[in-house]
Amino acid sequence: MKKLTLTEWAAAGEIIGTVAVVISLLFVAYSINRNTEAMQASSENILFERHTDLANHFMTDPTFAELMVKQRTGDGDLSEIELIRWEKYELNMLDLWALAHSRYQRQLLSEDQWLTWDRYFTHMFSNEAEAISRSRWEELQYGFEAEFWRHVGNVLFED
Repeated sequence: MKKLTLTEWAAAGEIIGTVAVVISLLFVAYSINRNTEAMQASSENILFERHTDLANHFMTDPTFAELMVKQRTGDGDLSEIELIRWEKYELNMLDLWALAHSRYQRQLLSEDQWLTWDRYFTHMFSNEAEAISRSRWEELQYGFEAEFWRHVGNVLFED
């Protein structure tokens, strides 16, 4: 068996070092991917929790459920207090949509998660009791980031 020269040992060391660096980089990429998935899951959980909190108002407060029925049946005779409660609910739902949009823009929600939330809110604000008029949406421009405001305007009002 031939003994290796110092140069050959150095070359072998460089190859082993290069392989170790590649393996380390693959591990870092894997770790970053797992961290991204964890952040996306966390964002999804936050959206679910906030949405559940709003939905629980209907179960725990019968007057709020009555308010929803009034909105669904088109009974527009809301008292001042009901109108304030409804507007706060509407803004909270829009804030959730804006939160989902913002998290998606920062890649904290996956494409599938964003599309699911976006379809849900688009449906609600198009068809359900939460349907929002173009004039109402335009009144709210000041309260949302421009990109989100344009997105919602496009999905709700552009044919």
